[in-house]
Amino acid sequence: MKRILILTVLMFGFLMFAGGQEVEIKNVESFTYAAMDFSGSFAQMEKNIGLFMAEFFKQNLMPAGPLLGIYYNDPTTAKEEEIKWAIGFPVVKEAVVNPPLKKVDTQFKQAAFYLYVGPYEETAKAYEKIMKFIDEKGYKMAWPTYERYLDNPDDVKPAELRTEIFIPVEKK
Repeated sequence: MKRILILTVLMFGFLMFAGGQEVEIKNVESFTYAAMDFSGSFAQMEKNIGLFMAEFFKQNLMPAGPLLGIYYNDPTTAKEEEIKWAIGFPVVKEAVVNPPLKKVDTQFKQAAFYLYVGPYEETAKAYEKIMKFIDEKGYKMAWPTYERYLDNPDDVKPAELRTEIFIPVEKK
């Protein structure tokens, strides 16, 4: 009996975390976020998150959701120095945000959504799956893309990190 319970738990965990997620088109509520823009290599991500967080809390802002990665162009086709991205947090619409942060109200209504589970360094695989789905369903991508980081990498093993990926879309 104990063996069956363990196997059931392991099977459920496998289905939940290992590729069982499917891409779907979701209607998305607009939201407001405060962010700091960056360019270049993602190798500076950890340092830049620190810069963003210091400024965010210096301005006495409060996160209204998980940390966001915002990506303005395709890192697989842009030169490294031309990659544009930002780090942010959702905030209440009334938040007062000052430079070097910016306040953004999202405008997209639909997005391809995918819950990626795994190391941040391997999200490219998820994007391939999402882009194939977008094309097959008759949509085209609209920028920027958003990643919502649901776990703290200091507390969760890389293979178990959960990232919600939202790619705004419109019909072709």
